[in-house]
Amino acid sequence: MGVKIKWNDDRVKGAMTAILLIGRDRLHRDDSENLIQASLEIYRADPEGYKQHKRVWADARELGPLSKSSHVTYYRNLILAVDALLKKMEQGKRQSNSLLELDNYLIACLRNVH
Repeated sequence: MGVKIKWNDDRVKGAMTAILLIGRDRLHRDDSENLIQASLEIYRADPEGYKQHKRVWADARELGPLSKSSHVTYYRNLILAVDALLKKMEQGKRQSNSLLELDNYLIACLRNVH
């Protein structure tokens, strides 16, 4: 039997925060190809490394080191999309059966943000 990951589980919010923080760092390095999927892959592959970086990175709601207007716009839209998705998941009481299923859902919902 799979582990249920409910909408209010810390792993959901953790993955969303990782998308924002790692995504912002990748945007800063001008590496936006498959941003959502790549950010989740980095997060899942090295959670301890992510925690180390998270300590020194600016808060996820801040623009941090972003200076290009296109990156700033994209990041602001991503923050709005993450907020909307969290609300949608809460209202629908969305559950996932695994981290892979959760990640695939997040990728599908957030990949078209621009």
